[in-house]
Amino acid sequence: MRIVPRTLWQVLPLVVVPLLASGAGVRAQDAADQNHAGLMESSWRSQSLRDTTATGPNGAVTTAEALTVNRQMGVERKAITEVAPGVWSLAGWGIAISYAIDAPGGWIIIDTGDTVTAAADMRAMLEKSLGRRINVAAILITHWHYANGTAAWRDPGSELWGSEILDATREAEFGLSPVSGVAQSRAVAQFGVLHPRTGPDSFPNVMGFGPEKLSGETNYVPPEKLFPQGRVVTRTIAGEEIEIAPMRTDTMDSVAFWFPGRKLLVTNFAVTPTIFNIFTLRGGPYRDPMILVNDARWIESKPAELLLDIHNAPVKGRAEIKAAIERSTDQVQQIHDQTIRLIAQGLDARQAAEAIAMSPALRDSAELYGQVESHVRQVWNAERGWFGNDVYDINPLAERDEAARTVAAMGGAPAVRQQAAKAAVDGGIDNWRWALRLTSLLLALDPADADARAARATAARAMGQRTTSANARGFYISEALQIENQMLTPEGQPVTVDLLRRVLGTPRPDRLKAAPVPQVLDYLRYMVDPAQAGTQRYDFTLAVEGDPATYRLQLRNGVLIPSRAEAPSATHLSLTRAQLADLVLGTGPFPGTGPGLRGFDTLFDRSQFLSREAVAAKLAAPPNQP
Repeated sequence: MRIVPRTLWQVLPLVVVPLLASGAGVRAQDAADQNHAGLMESSWRSQSLRDTTATGPNGAVTTAEALTVNRQMGVERKAITEVAPGVWSLAGWGIAISYAIDAPGGWIIIDTGDTVTAAADMRAMLEKSLGRRINVAAILITHWHYANGTAAWRDPGSELWGSEILDATREAEFGLSPVSGVAQSRAVAQFGVLHPRTGPDSFPNVMGFGPEKLSGETNYVPPEKLFPQGRVVTRTIAGEEIEIAPMRTDTMDSVAFWFPGRKLLVTNFAVTPTIFNIFTLRGGPYRDPMILVNDARWIESKPAELLLDIHNAPVKGRAEIKAAIERSTDQVQQIHDQTIRLIAQGLDARQAAEAIAMSPALRDSAELYGQVESHVRQVWNAERGWFGNDVYDINPLAERDEAARTVAAMGGAPAVRQQAAKAAVDGGIDNWRWALRLTSLLLALDPADADARAARATAARAMGQRTTSANARGFYISEALQIENQMLTPEGQPVTVDLLRRVLGTPRPDRLKAAPVPQVLDYLRYMVDPAQAGTQRYDFTLAVEGDPATYRLQLRNGVLIPSRAEAPSATHLSLTRAQLADLVLGTGPFPGTGPGLRGFDTLFDRSQFLSREAVAAKLAAPPNQP
């Protein structure tokens, strides 16, 4: 019998029309709706939330699980420990552990720490423990996060090793970027950088950072000896045979090291007590979970007897290492796979986050950094985009209009204000969440609503104290503190996350002068105001002192297009580095006054920039934004 393939359009009528005629289509939709309702509990709450609190040694009010983090990660206190013959752990100087290995050709240091001060302290304590000075033959960098103490470790002749994309990956995060203010201010909120150091609002573990983390002296040096990206290679470094493999976890430049002669594995954020942060609340590039899972097959294949992850206490013994790797890897894969399963069942991102069910052995007490629901939403959005199932979301009302109509339907602002205050005072996870929702509506209408702000601060603080997730706590407590004008700079000035966004997002003149010219021109692209540009067109070439290249700038349809040019055009502009910085910041006269140049400097939106004087004025005034 010959089978003739049919197109989708040929098959659909054969299936859909009989279903509609019989009413089965309606029944199928009802069944689907009931299935979705069954998957989601009406009183759903994240498993990372707790009803009871505990108090830490620094007075932090938090969850019992949060108080175990430092011990589980092996960073309870500063300690130099020989974890195997010739292998030393340098723990307690922050969230990450550095390692020192006494190799045949000299010492190998793995990761140099957060700051030069921390690195110098580590080295001094190591040499004191050894009773002698060491000669560092090589520095190996797992990834760019903890490569800031190089000056304290590097000796004459020290080799500096890292991924071939390490420097570019770091530059993408720290270089000139239009979103740097958003990224840095949200990091300040998440890590509790401006939270009190002691008391109920202080951070309960090393997942919170102090101002010194961001302001301490750093010495980053790009690696000179490079590992090829995405390939497993073997190198002899300081007389030690080492296999290097991609182990892409929280950054794409991340690598793992296998020392076959020592049966030693060294990893970054691959095997830890907490579920890997597929999504971090501060935001960032997508961390594809399956890249991590596939890379982890390599570390699974090694007969390791000692595993040192820079975010974990040492794991010893083949059986223990196998179990630890399996747990960490399977956590990530299960979140990914189960999200795909729920997508296939027709659930949107929020519904999938509420419906996901993980194996207890993988989830219990493991949401110490992020929370599973955040990871589910991130995978959903990466796979399917932002739109779920609710057609209202295609063209919703303006946020303020929606809030106004909702508040009116609930009896008006006084009634909603009363409900929010009652929910905050009555307490309980559901009531505090409801208070946050109600105050979101009220503050959309009036950001200065004092009663709504007070209820919101109460609810946010209570939620922050009852989550095991460090990410969530950081944002909850930051919200409460900024409402109360208690998120303070080291100088004691109150700030908000939004003010920090503006301050940290304003490029420093010295940074603009030092940045590569193409980077500065790219930055200008994101400053174009289409309303101001209108139908204007510009096309000229540009030269900047110290850069031999010639650049072409085209503006058309409100779009700026920088490119390289072979030679200057008839309309040409030469700028000093200072003048280029002034063009970005709008702080000096624009030298382009001739035909084809006049008015070019007026096309850019600088409304979010804050001068030093404006920053000082802002800091001196109490914030009025929630």
